Amino acid sequence: MVKLSGSSGENYAYLWEPGGQTTESIDVTATSDITYRLTVVDTVTGEQCLSAPFLLSVRPVFDINIEQMQLTCTNGDNDNGNTAMIQATASGASSAYHYFWDVRPIQIAPGDSSLAIGLKAHLWYFLRVKDDFGCIQTDSFFTTAYPNPDINILTDPDTAYIQNPYITFSFENLTADSIEVTNHFWDFGDDTPTSDFPMPRHLYTEEGTYNVFLTVFNPQACDTIFTKEVKVLPVKLQVPNILTPNGDGTNDVFEIVEAPPGEDDINPMFKEGSVSGKKPLSLYYKSTSLLIFNRQGRKVFESDDYQNDWKGEGLSDGVYFYVLKCVGFKSNEVYKGSITLVSGRNN
Repeated sequence: MVKLSGSSGENYAYLWEPGGQTTESIDVTATSDITYRLTVVDTVTGEQCLSAPFLLSVRPVFDINIEQMQLTCTNGDNDNGNTAMIQATASGASSAYHYFWDVRPIQIAPGDSSLAIGLKAHLWYFLRVKDDFGCIQTDSFFTTAYPNPDINILTDPDTAYIQNPYITFSFENLTADSIEVTNHFWDFGDDTPTSDFPMPRHLYTEEGTYNVFLTVFNPQACDTIFTKEVKVLPVKLQVPNILTPNGDGTNDVFEIVEAPPGEDDINPMFKEGSVSGKKPLSLYYKSTSLLIFNRQGRKVFESDDYQNDWKGEGLSDGVYFYVLKCVGFKSNEVYKGSITLVSGRNN
């Protein structure tokens, strides 16, 4: 749009041709070259003044193409996250074009204003281009980054206990077919040294919740951080005092489990569904041993690595006594008590 104006005055009348407008100035939107004339009349004397023809030339719209010449890492806080380069190319009727990037701080390639350098990823950058005729057009470009791998952190176990506070960490690259992991390191969240082992086995010395960070690098040395929460809990075992191996799904096995919060370590009877799933005793302690005696003090069962699988096989109904010795990272514990076997057998 162009504004055309005539001489100003209190006693003037105006006539624009073509168009027939009668205002002192007009706004013109043209799609091709057009010639205008303006007649100014003095309304007091009747004198007329005819302007010389004015050619309004319309310059053709030029094209702007923007291309990212170099990717960068996603993390713009690192030096390798400020290396993107984008280049603009204008084409049309003009013999030369001038490029003005809205980049702060201004980072333009020396001697080539069409090339913006040192940019971050995932940002919009804006550009004005001016041709030799003074015409200005604008454009914008959204920068992208080198692809990062998608990682799944694995832990074994998912939750550790303070008497056996070891967790083995590993990871799987879900995008291994397209993005390689060239390096990595673990931060275990407890102010201990980092590790670059692929499957580190880490010892936690205190109970608590820890945020574990895994930093991985792609082939362009771009880093991506993944995190997973792990817990190290106190140990409190719950030992049943009744065993009824009749196949009804309740108390069929002498199963030692973690005590639910707020419950004692000795439970008169485990009700069906009260135990949240079998876990080996080796999860809670570094090592365990279980001894079971009859009323005469004779040993009837022994296990150095009890698997929660004793059913009182071959024994008569009655009261038996157990001794569970547990060796832990912080301390050793001994659980003692009685177990009543009700199987319907009387040998």
